[in-house]
Amino acid sequence: MTDPTLLRRTGAASRWLEALPLGNGRIGAMAWGDPGVARFGLNESTYWSGSPTSTAGHRTAHPEASRLLARGRELFTADHVAEAQELLEGLGAAWSQAYQPVGDLVLTGGAGAHGELERLLDLERAEHVVRTPAGEHRTFISVADDVLVHAFPLAPGSEVEVELDSPQVEEHRATAAGQLAVVLRAPSDAPPERHLAPMAWDEEGAGRVAVVVRSRRDGDRALVVCALATTWQGLGEQPDKSPADVLAAATAQAEAALERGEDELHRRHLAHPLPGAHEVALTLSGAEDSALLATCFAYGRHLLASSSRPGLPPATLQGIWNAQVLAPWSSNYTVNINLEMNHWAAGVAHVPDAAAALEGYTAMLREVGAETARRLYGADGWTVHHNSDPWGYSDPVRGDPKWATWPMGGLWLERELDSLSAFTGEDPQDIAERRFPRRRGAAAFALDLLHESADGHLVTFPSTSPENEWVTAAGRAVALSEGTGMDRWLLREVLEALVADAELLGRLEDPVVARAVAALPLILAPRVGADGRVLEWHADALAEIEPTHRHVSHLGFLYPGSEEVEESVEQAVAASLEGRGDEATGWSLVWKTCLWARLHRPDRVQALLEMFLRPAENPDGSERSGLYPNLFSAHPPFQIDGNLGLVAALAECLIQSHRGEIELLPALPALMADGSVRGLRARPGVAVDMSWVDATLTSLTLRAVGPGALGTHRVRCGEHEVTIELADENPAQVDVDGLRR
Repeated sequence: MTDPTLLRRTGAASRWLEALPLGNGRIGAMAWGDPGVARFGLNESTYWSGSPTSTAGHRTAHPEASRLLARGRELFTADHVAEAQELLEGLGAAWSQAYQPVGDLVLTGGAGAHGELERLLDLERAEHVVRTPAGEHRTFISVADDVLVHAFPLAPGSEVEVELDSPQVEEHRATAAGQLAVVLRAPSDAPPERHLAPMAWDEEGAGRVAVVVRSRRDGDRALVVCALATTWQGLGEQPDKSPADVLAAATAQAEAALERGEDELHRRHLAHPLPGAHEVALTLSGAEDSALLATCFAYGRHLLASSSRPGLPPATLQGIWNAQVLAPWSSNYTVNINLEMNHWAAGVAHVPDAAAALEGYTAMLREVGAETARRLYGADGWTVHHNSDPWGYSDPVRGDPKWATWPMGGLWLERELDSLSAFTGEDPQDIAERRFPRRRGAAAFALDLLHESADGHLVTFPSTSPENEWVTAAGRAVALSEGTGMDRWLLREVLEALVADAELLGRLEDPVVARAVAALPLILAPRVGADGRVLEWHADALAEIEPTHRHVSHLGFLYPGSEEVEESVEQAVAASLEGRGDEATGWSLVWKTCLWARLHRPDRVQALLEMFLRPAENPDGSERSGLYPNLFSAHPPFQIDGNLGLVAALAECLIQSHRGEIELLPALPALMADGSVRGLRARPGVAVDMSWVDATLTSLTLRAVGPGALGTHRVRCGEHEVTIELADENPAQVDVDGLRR
């Protein structure tokens, strides 16, 4: 059986999309694998353009925002939707910042540049190895020592030479034999290309990164360590640490690591894996694509764990691997789906650092988003819109309202954190104590956003269904709506959770809770239109500009939401998915896979997975969704949400636990007909080990991962169910005879 934790390639990479990624949650590197000229594309998770103050002078003030919202509401009510939308575009006047590359570290002097070579990414050991006739070249990014380590056989008569090629402004460089120290300056402002504004490289308001490389020779092998440090001071803080202090810190770190030597560094690296790295594993047997799918599962977990660390920015649109100063979509955070999808697997597939990183990032947004809520909407609580960055950008960005005018990011992030908490095994009382005050702020903002519609229901305004448009009677393409399907789902789920926690904690008299109790009966559940599909906007029979649009936001109540719906609504979801079609961007394929899995349709899951696994690059040079040579997922271009979201999609095919029971193998496609999984988690915190042959369960072990998961659990497989008692946190082997299909 093919080892799903090994990515094997022959020959060195000839381009970035063939290089293989390493990371320790802070430092990222793309390893190209040429033993003679070793190249590593370097990134550091806190190295971004700009600062919290870069665009502060451009943001819309409260009086103007109030005028725009009031007049926009009047125009919308009078059915002048296009005019209202044009007006509301003025809410966004600035932009978020861009995640930056550090540059390419190039090392020469290695042996084995000629002859056969194999390079592999070992996901189990989190290291990159190039095997040559002259010996192994080994690279890893150590959690224990927080440096990149590269050890390799030297070519006869050679010495290590070090170079750093960077698109950033160089402020300092010191070199010696096999040594390097460089300080680089990021752009002070990086407007997206659509704004036609120049990138700024001012000294004020720009972050710096220090790159320090140290090397030594041990017999016929060389050891190189690379330390990176930035002027980062924390999420939402000005990056104004002293560059001299940063350079000194990186120098001390590199020299301390070099002193340990290759064997000790490697031992420490293996002894300190990324949290959760070895606790979950999936194996699939059968066709070649089955093995590739299992590798994609392991790869996605590796990428998520490698690109998120608590207290630092969570994984961006490209994780922590970006080679461009102005990458697609600035390689930042798109909050209307991509940031959330990046973390769908953090609970069910147990990637705890990623969950903690998202919590820390959201905590920062709660603070800065409160000012945005007051200034733009005169509202309590907090909000974040379509784009964000680690400096805390939370306004709408300047641009098309179909993506910019969307104030529901706070609700979606809090909903995602609720979901992650459900897999931890914590006591429900403890979860409620922690989550209640955090969720309360997002709920307070949403309640202030509500208006009464013509039919007497409560609706959000302004409202859009990211990033789709409909056609007015006059033939104008617009996005503006009130109470879209997505908004109603987020409102109901967050407000219901707030009320449930208030009941548990005895806080029903809280004024925000009281408002939520009063509002919930007036917020409509999913609506089915005359065409049998789920209604996306405020009214039925609105023509779509793009019927096959990639976003399926209005179906979020089924996934990632956990709303109980009637069979007629499930049929409407299926009809909506049929209308959208399968062909889509990489991340959209993943979302549709999750939805079809919730509908128990393995045939549709199979079709989407086959599309996900196909090559992204066509012979004619065009691109589509699929996989690049290094298995990065294509939007196109590369976006990591497809890789990370796939883990959650495969988990949803194996285990579903949102209905108050643990359902096994609910949507098993042919690609996954034979296999086993270890450590996958079900709500409320049950680790599941199981195996199956020909889609039939053959073994099952359950384990409570915390006190909140102790007790009785109903376990279902197909039409069969059993009740299992977990009295303690020891593994419980389950007799599967009662669960066979």
